[in-house]
Amino acid sequence: MKFKKILEAAIQAPSGDNCQPWRFEVGDDEIRVFNLPEKDDSLFNYRQHASLVAHGALLENLLIAASAQGYKAETALFPDKAEPNHIATIRLKNDSPPDESLYPFISLRCTNRKRYDGAPLTDEQRSALLEMAESTGFGRLRLFEGMGKKALTRIIALNDRLVFENPNLHAFLFDHIRWNDREASKTRDGLDIKTLELASSDVVAFRLLKNWPLLKTLNIFGVSRIVAGNAKKLAMSASAVGMITVPGNSSEDFISGGRLMERVWLEATRLGISFQLMTGITCLMGKVMDGDFGGLSQEQVGLVKEAHDEIARLCRIKGETIVVMFRMGRSGPPTVRSLRVEIQYQEINDCTTRNDNKV
Repeated sequence: MKFKKILEAAIQAPSGDNCQPWRFEVGDDEIRVFNLPEKDDSLFNYRQHASLVAHGALLENLLIAASAQGYKAETALFPDKAEPNHIATIRLKNDSPPDESLYPFISLRCTNRKRYDGAPLTDEQRSALLEMAESTGFGRLRLFEGMGKKALTRIIALNDRLVFENPNLHAFLFDHIRWNDREASKTRDGLDIKTLELASSDVVAFRLLKNWPLLKTLNIFGVSRIVAGNAKKLAMSASAVGMITVPGNSSEDFISGGRLMERVWLEATRLGISFQLMTGITCLMGKVMDGDFGGLSQEQVGLVKEAHDEIARLCRIKGETIVVMFRMGRSGPPTVRSLRVEIQYQEINDCTTRNDNKV
């Protein structure tokens, strides 16, 4: 397949619970990228915003990989207004000097859910990240350390509480857990249980929490709040909590936010900084503040609204949309990394959908 290396780099992008909501059409000089909305039907993916962020990351990887191979890329976002799932068409011309500055880090970038050591960012690291973000023009990166970080960790942890109190969020999480190597290798999507970095005893407890009726009973004794407390401790172990915002809330804005997220993540990888998205609560904020309360209880809607108001006050956000939040810091390497499904593509002028291992 032409452009195979470019697409192999593209699909290393992160996505919600590693659902990988994309497919491709490939021609002699172009790649078309499509969203697969059925891959993520969670409450987190309101108006496909979470998937659009993932596609932004995918496009950034794709363009970096194309540049590394000497291609000049022309990108048209949402070229077919009648087909909102047609994310982009990228036309490639092999007449550009290679730029490999970030390309080596695409294959190294990964989520690291281990506890970090809390060491502060160096001045050089902080400056490199902020300058990288500013240079893109895609949006704004904020880094919170010290008391600013502490204030945000409670908001971040609310997501974990809601996941273990809301049956829809709970079901989506556990539908994507792969409990052993065989399951992980068979599906090549979702979350290998080892990526959660749980102790052996916690894995046993986590498996019990898959049972929703049992969990409802345990929540009487505060289990969901204990889970949230553990998430807060993880966030507090970070050097910094990061936030990416964009000026609006159009589909194009979420694509831009995803591109910025991936570029910051790649720069963090270059700097040897571990990284984990902790952004579920911001996805729920977008849904609730847009007036869509479906799938949430009245109490849960109230909690999300309070979190939105608090984060807007703490971070002085006005007229911006939060795309993602994350923690970053220093730790050992992750135990395992999430796998990827083989490239799903269709040759233009050919109605046959192919996997890359059949080429």
